[in-house]
Amino acid sequence: MAQKSNPTILRPVNTLYQGCTHWDEPRFYFIISTIQKLIESCCLGTTHYLDKLQINRHLGLIFIEANLLHLHFNSKHRLKSRRYKENQIKSKKQSWTVLACRLQNAVELIQKFTGTKKVTLRINRIKAYTRSVPKPTRRQMAYFTKSFNHIRYDYARYGIQLMYLLIKNKANVTSLTRFLKQNICSRQRRKRHYQFLAYIKQGFQALQEYKEIQGLKIQIKGRFTHKAKGRSKIWKYQMGQMPLSQLNKNIKAKYTQTQTGYGSVGLKIWICH
Repeated sequence: MAQKSNPTILRPVNTLYQGCTHWDEPRFYFIISTIQKLIESCCLGTTHYLDKLQINRHLGLIFIEANLLHLHFNSKHRLKSRRYKENQIKSKKQSWTVLACRLQNAVELIQKFTGTKKVTLRINRIKAYTRSVPKPTRRQMAYFTKSFNHIRYDYARYGIQLMYLLIKNKANVTSLTRFLKQNICSRQRRKRHYQFLAYIKQGFQALQEYKEIQGLKIQIKGRFTHKAKGRSKIWKYQMGQMPLSQLNKNIKAKYTQTQTGYGSVGLKIWICH
């Protein structure tokens, strides 16, 4: 019996990395994928997520347009004392200044790597705050955002912002994949993975009435728990419909793999727009 192929392989894909003109030589896919990885690496360690990337080439010029999601840890209307402002570090690790310096160096590397005369990079920042999330949802997720849980649930504030943008069809599947990947890697203590997965499930359930997408499906499989003898676990969550067998549906899929203190973990995410 032949092996069944994944429905997302047969689905026609409109790539966002080719504009009206692109590289004619056979190595254009290698060049484009390298540029994408370079820009994604600039966002590591910050609260900026690469949402959309489009690369156009015309003769000796390259035009790169990227959409970045800027998520905030603290609320915009948070009251700050005078002593807090005096002791505040001017150059934060998650600030836009650090990311802008990285992108400027990335443009120089892209110019040398592709051998073009000029590289133009245009960044569209989409800012999100906790106040933008509906008030009923913030009340349901209030336990995770309390001050005494700031160390345990350090992902609570910007995580609910990302989930809300995803529900409103303003974020891409790549941003959610990076959020899940970096937090699964950082949950090294015992049973911390259960708390993170419970937060994801409760957050999507609280935002279900505001969704503007048809469906969402998340599957996490691997050794992300403390069970011995190499036992793996499968965690699934689905919201809405996910018609993988219908090729006329606009479904975006993302597969990735990460490592935890207990072993390897595979992530699969599908979003039906």
